[in-house]
Amino acid sequence: MIVFTIAAAALSGILLWAAFPPAAQADSAWIALVPIMLMIRHTAPRAAAGWTWLAGLIFWGATLSWFPAIIKNGGPWPLVLLGQLGLAAWCAAFMAAYAYASGRVWRWAGGTPGWRRVCAVLVIDPLLWAGAEWVRGWLFTGFAWNFLGVSQVNNLALIQAASVFGVYGVSAIVVAVNGAVTSIVERAATPFLARLTAPRSGEPMPRPGWCGRLLLSAESILPIALLVFCWYWGTMRIQHARRLEAQATVWRIALVQPNSPCVFELNDDAVRAQQELLVNQTRLAGATRPDLVVWPETAVLGSVPYEPETLRVIREGAAAAGAPLLTGVLELERTAVTPAAHQGLLYYNAAWLYSATGEALGRYRKHHLVPFGEYIPLDKHIPVLQRLAPTGVSCTPGRKGGVLHMTRAAGETLALGPLICFEDTVSGLSRAAVQAGARLLVLMTNDAWFNGSIEPLQHLNQSVFRAVENGVPLVRAANSGVTCAVDAVGRVRRLESNGKSMDFDGFFVTPVTVADTPLNAPYTRWGDRLLGLPGAILLLALLASGIRRRKADQQVAEAEPTACDRGNRL
Repeated sequence: MIVFTIAAAALSGILLWAAFPPAAQADSAWIALVPIMLMIRHTAPRAAAGWTWLAGLIFWGATLSWFPAIIKNGGPWPLVLLGQLGLAAWCAAFMAAYAYASGRVWRWAGGTPGWRRVCAVLVIDPLLWAGAEWVRGWLFTGFAWNFLGVSQVNNLALIQAASVFGVYGVSAIVVAVNGAVTSIVERAATPFLARLTAPRSGEPMPRPGWCGRLLLSAESILPIALLVFCWYWGTMRIQHARRLEAQATVWRIALVQPNSPCVFELNDDAVRAQQELLVNQTRLAGATRPDLVVWPETAVLGSVPYEPETLRVIREGAAAAGAPLLTGVLELERTAVTPAAHQGLLYYNAAWLYSATGEALGRYRKHHLVPFGEYIPLDKHIPVLQRLAPTGVSCTPGRKGGVLHMTRAAGETLALGPLICFEDTVSGLSRAAVQAGARLLVLMTNDAWFNGSIEPLQHLNQSVFRAVENGVPLVRAANSGVTCAVDAVGRVRRLESNGKSMDFDGFFVTPVTVADTPLNAPYTRWGDRLLGLPGAILLLALLASGIRRRKADQQVAEAEPTACDRGNRL
């Protein structure tokens, strides 16, 4: 029996891995959870949680295969591999939490047909999974990567559900269909299992009545009906978006991809070569008369606003473009010497917008920093820890909103919502920018840390959902990752060379249709209050009640006299 259980956990992990790049077999996501769902329904909650954690460990260990790419960019291999294993185990723990909570629900739902089972398949299981993903994306700054719904990124009609419930809504649909398939497997296997376990009396096996058969069918039919409805509704939304495009304003955006090496590989000659490449690529892009040019994260290896050489390169680039330039830079702020500001300086990973004549028009400071990459936890309280930052600089998070405004010759104004690095995985930042008036999200990222790996493609898929969730277009300027434009319903146009979309230099000039008002997207207004947060509350409530019940059972067991104690009293 243990062999079959291990095989089932491994099968789920492998099928989940196959749903994401590099395999990108999205259809496998619709059955990937069936093996662990069978365990959840037919084993104790604690056992189901343990086996689901194993499935999650296999999935996350494989899907984070891009971690070792950091080694060639200066990362100590023992720490990198330990980080990959630790992160995989951490993410798997949220799958285990879902399995434990779901196992308790299925003890309540029972094994016979009934409305409880229908409710568990159609509502509770999807809600618990969405809650587990929400907590994973929030707890301890979160790791909002490869949610189950992201596997369906190329199913444009289905992912429109994200405009209402966020990416968690797409995940919930996939979970509901997995539950339906699990019920079908159970129903098909029941007669065979009954013949193996029931005594051979020759009597026919009891069959459920018409009401029981109806409820059994509902477990499978209703989730499929939900899927069909969401797909049809998404198709209508895409058609509506196409009609609105005719009334929207078109902006010509130039995105520059310099393919610069990682910071650990740079020297003075490499820095000069990168600066020349940036300006030359921008000059070529400027020949198309763009309305805006975007350079990627930390494209200029220097700081603003105090380094004249850095400002010279930026002004030269803006002049070459003949248009406003949005670039990623390291920003320095002079302040009093405090534990937070070593030697009177604060460092920010920032985006600065410059006019065609080189005047600063606005800035955005990155809010969501990457721990151990851009800062060391507790470094503001223990300044010596700042020296451990991989780049030698420990950044400070920005606090204020960062919507930037630019105007073209015709007098039309465009509101930009900048995002930096992995901020496109944090749905709340995109929502806040659109609520503040942004009509175009702009991601600047540097995936050179993971050159030669699958990380840039996985990273792109996260961005697509930020556009759909808020009903606005998004453009990405990546150093060596995927440079592209995503419209308000998730269609992608990317920079390619010889069939590749990363690890080369170039520029991409693309028209971007920007409407005065976003495509209708309730998620922008309500956020995670419709699904993610309620799911998290339900998940935590079931986990807490399960822990309390286990402690109560232990206390009862300890209080009951053993056979030896009764004999001594006699």
